[in-house]
Amino acid sequence: MMKFLIMSLSLLMFIKNINKLQNLIFFFSFMMIFNLIDLSYYMISMNLGLNLYSFGLIMLVFWIIGLMLMSMKFINLNYICSMMILLLMLILLITFMSLNLFIFYLFFEISLMPVFIMIIYWGLGMQRVLASYYFMFYTMIFSFPMLLVLFNINMKYGSLSLMLNKFYSYNLEFMSMMMILMAFLVKVPFYLIHSWLLKAHVEAPVFGSMILASLLLKLGGYGILLMLNLIYDYFNENLKNNIILISLIGSLILSIICLCQIDLKILVAYSSIVHMGMMLCGIFSMMKMGILGGYLMMISHGFSSSGLFYLVNINYERLNSRLIYMNKGMLSLMPSMGLMWFLMCSSNMAVPFSLNLVSEIMLIMSIMIYNNNLIMMLILICMISFTYSLYLFSWVQHGKFNKMNMFSTGKMLEYLNIILHWLPLNLLIFNLSSLF
Repeated sequence: MMKFLIMSLSLLMFIKNINKLQNLIFFFSFMMIFNLIDLSYYMISMNLGLNLYSFGLIMLVFWIIGLMLMSMKFINLNYICSMMILLLMLILLITFMSLNLFIFYLFFEISLMPVFIMIIYWGLGMQRVLASYYFMFYTMIFSFPMLLVLFNINMKYGSLSLMLNKFYSYNLEFMSMMMILMAFLVKVPFYLIHSWLLKAHVEAPVFGSMILASLLLKLGGYGILLMLNLIYDYFNENLKNNIILISLIGSLILSIICLCQIDLKILVAYSSIVHMGMMLCGIFSMMKMGILGGYLMMISHGFSSSGLFYLVNINYERLNSRLIYMNKGMLSLMPSMGLMWFLMCSSNMAVPFSLNLVSEIMLIMSIMIYNNNLIMMLILICMISFTYSLYLFSWVQHGKFNKMNMFSTGKMLEYLNIILHWLPLNLLIFNLSSLF
């Protein structure tokens, strides 16, 4: 894996040329496709390696970073912003490639810093300082106890290698397991500790929202998948039942709140928490179908939520407002962009042939097998999720336009950006074996 890190470091030579930088990152993503081998761990070197979970997420990192750089071409930002994005890409790559728990934890925490700087320096609102501190301290306070548990494990067993977890399990106490779990639940985010995400999304710039929704939330889900070998034996039925029940109730409540929202960014942010709640339910069902469904949900949500945040920003650049009442009637002014809204909103509501559909079917099946008494709650969540996606599309595209300004109906790079969000989301369904 060192060759990919060295190649990523070489991108610093093109820091002032966004076109070359973006093309090289897309080229790296295609290189990753040809390195897929059907093994549990492979390409191991220097405590770095790949497994099948990290493979799909590293592909997502390269693709979304390329799309972020594409979205920056119409924004007058200096090369420091590009450097921050490249630095974050390197940190995420090391996090997903790490085969040592301490290195994983270290870069898991370091990934907060570039996003913190993006929000506080390039943020859009007056409360960006408060939002960035919410983002930093929520995640750090809940994840610091995990560091103490890792030190304890290292003192007892002399190793933090993930490779050794295949041969023996650490003898953890219940409280230690909860400390590890809380570090990842706050990053997902779990319902009741999700308020930092809303503030961060509202105040972040477009590239900050894209990377928050598509990549940083996946660190929590990937961390839980990575630690299942370590904490599986200490899960009791009450804990699993409570996590699944709180996640489903939270998803239902937030789905209803989405129908009452008038801010487009907050609506998409609430939608992200709903999808991540379903992902948590699948993983904690402890079934293979649920774990694979949660993994597919992470990848599909990464594409769909990033595309929706980019579409919201396209309207914001032209109308200087995210209020849903000020964004009405866009179909008569930007008809081609209406098609892009339809494609992304339909993918968000899990229509065929999107990857969201496969992931939701697998998650629903695993949750029903786990406890078929939850079927009515699942039906309500799916129905309301469909409704708020339709509500988002219909309110933005239809109705009477209130503010007649002259503006561009859309640039080619904006259409290309949305298409490159939508194509992987709907083509991966034809070769799902590459993700398992």
